[in-house]
Amino acid sequence: MKKTLFYLLLLLSSSHLLACGGGSWEGMSFYNLFKQTNISAEAYYPFLRSDYTTFYGEDYYEQEKEPQYPKGNIALWKELLPNWKTEDIEKAVYKFNDFDWLGKNSEIEKSIHTYLLFANKCSDAFSYRSRINSWDYDEITDKATVDEAALLEELNLLLSHETNQQLRMRYYYQMIRIMHYSKDWSSAVSLYESKFENQFPKNEMYYYVVDQVAGCYYSMENYEKAAYLFTKVLNKSLDRKKAAFLSYNFCTYKDAEGKSLFNGIDDEKDLLFISSLRNFTDEVINLRKFIAMDAHDVRVELLFMRALSNVERDVWPKYVGIQDLSLPFYGDNETYQDLLQIAEQQTKNPQVKNKAFWQLASSYLSFIKQDIPQAQAKLKEVKGFPAQKNILAIVYEVFSWNALTPENENRLTEILNQNPDVKDWREEQQNDWRQLILDKVANTYYRNNEIAKAFLVHNRIENVNDLNSIELLDALEAFYNKADKSGYEKILIGNKSNKNISVMDYINDQKGICYLYQKDPELALEFFTKSQSDYQMIVPATIFSNNIVECFSCDVDMVMSDEVYKANVFSFIKPEFSKKDLATNLIELEKLTHNEKQWKAKLANYLLANYYYNISNTGYYRGLLRSTGNCCDYSFIDYSYYSYSKRKIGEEIIAQRKGYNLWNISQYGKKYFDLCSTAMHYYQNVIDMSTDKELNARCLYLMAKCELNEYYNVGSKDTFKVKVSKYYDLTLPNYKSFKKLKEDYSDTKFHQMIIRECSYFRLYSTHY
Repeated sequence: MKKTLFYLLLLLSSSHLLACGGGSWEGMSFYNLFKQTNISAEAYYPFLRSDYTTFYGEDYYEQEKEPQYPKGNIALWKELLPNWKTEDIEKAVYKFNDFDWLGKNSEIEKSIHTYLLFANKCSDAFSYRSRINSWDYDEITDKATVDEAALLEELNLLLSHETNQQLRMRYYYQMIRIMHYSKDWSSAVSLYESKFENQFPKNEMYYYVVDQVAGCYYSMENYEKAAYLFTKVLNKSLDRKKAAFLSYNFCTYKDAEGKSLFNGIDDEKDLLFISSLRNFTDEVINLRKFIAMDAHDVRVELLFMRALSNVERDVWPKYVGIQDLSLPFYGDNETYQDLLQIAEQQTKNPQVKNKAFWQLASSYLSFIKQDIPQAQAKLKEVKGFPAQKNILAIVYEVFSWNALTPENENRLTEILNQNPDVKDWREEQQNDWRQLILDKVANTYYRNNEIAKAFLVHNRIENVNDLNSIELLDALEAFYNKADKSGYEKILIGNKSNKNISVMDYINDQKGICYLYQKDPELALEFFTKSQSDYQMIVPATIFSNNIVECFSCDVDMVMSDEVYKANVFSFIKPEFSKKDLATNLIELEKLTHNEKQWKAKLANYLLANYYYNISNTGYYRGLLRSTGNCCDYSFIDYSYYSYSKRKIGEEIIAQRKGYNLWNISQYGKKYFDLCSTAMHYYQNVIDMSTDKELNARCLYLMAKCELNEYYNVGSKDTFKVKVSKYYDLTLPNYKSFKKLKEDYSDTKFHQMIIRECSYFRLYSTHY
């Protein structure tokens, strides 16, 4: 008889279809201190908690990190071949054609060879199933060209000559599998019930067969029976747990749980266990129910571990930084209290044999509760788990420090240098506990107003760029000049990207930049003078020019057309100069604004206005002082639609000691310094002193750009909307400067030019 094979598509599916919560990105967004594999039953590892893959231990592509041969099956073979090495058994069974059978001449070895030869013939016959990755029935059936009748005939002959019980079980497994894949489900079930179910021991091979039979029941639409058998496979088999769990889930889609067939406490435990794997909402309730039935069952540890892992996801968030959180963070989760009670109860229960696991868990939960003395005392009582104990002891110790003394810092250096294979512990992502204690160390420094050290725990010194915090720079200077640094302090002071950088030169340079943004060139000059390096930044004289064309990617010669800065009165402005020279030039220009000759004062005001607009966050040179480019708006303007008042500013965060630590403080650099208000002040001075209508018209246009800057950064209540297309309305500030330019300077050449060049002005003029 020749039948076309069609294996139930649902059961053919790979494990990514149904998630029980598991995976390989363990600890990615939280600190995973307590190893989930501390549980005693390795067979249940796949059901530990994971976030991004179906089963724990798989990578993102649903492959095991380190593929292993099925342990249950290998253990059975070991019973038949006690004198064989395990690796030889694995090769003989799973790489049959590559194994050298010479010299394997005992009767049992000959029988095993005969069986494996036939089993490999079956595997070859059904190999199309593993090659096809399709949901197309026709595509699958086109590949099915197996002569099942011939296989069964050969199998029956081999079975009739075999007397070894285990090998007979294996032949029956092949027979039922052939019937299953041939869609002869009823024959497979009958064979199981008449020849197999009550005549063989319930070992690993028994549950291999039950797994196949359950699939047949599913195909026969007896979903309740299938679900019941899948729970047995899940709880009794070593190798088929994952497949049984996925198959059980398919049964539940048919409203079947197998519950109607359950009889006795073992069945109740099996149902409660699989229900718990599929439900995260009643973890503690289900755990207590399970303990009431059987406190010593190894599955209790698994269910407890899954609940504990969920607690870790809440109480140890990574990347806390300036958030208003703390470590541990409780939020609304008080499950840790329930788990602590359960762990202590299990520790005292005489039925429970694996005391060390529960003592370890009890210690850890006391730590989460922030009862560190109690956690430390409990940890000392734990026998076993040396690596885990060492990690927890270190974490407990660091979290007990209310301040970091030189002795603490030397101890910290010793801790962080425990792994000589890691060149830079700051970049070691696998050791969550190291990152956690650094979060705590940074918080301790921060809480004790040691902001330089708090900053350097997570940041290179170059991260002060953009923060504009004189307080932090002063603290860094004091820390750098501190005598007798501890070992850890020496590590911190060396935390810089450029190892050749002079820390004090860099700090003075940064202070100079801060004071330029604070519009205090005298103080800026003082600190630039102290710095021996200008850090390769050249300032062009065009920083005192202005542009009509808005184009940040354009070459300066295409944009900066105004050349007033080249006038003889400004001969002190060189074509290129340093930041120190820039401060000097600003001081000289400010002096000229008070010159008795009005034309000099007027033009000095004009250049200063240009400068302050150009370095604003909408100006052409907006990144120059920080030695960055001028791209792009998102780097310079907070567009949370003009919600600047809600934006966190690093300088203010530090001043107010907000947040847990300064891990991500560099993301909160200051973007807006209200420089355009200063620019407008100087432009207005020009207009007040000038009778040159062309110059005044230009100043009004440049003042309108300043108004737009204010609108981008702080918004405006005085706006107007312009319909620029069928689908889009443009909102703009109601420019006061445009109004004056239109009303008082429409007869100027500049007005004629700008209404042609500037679409904003055209829109404004059209509507007002």
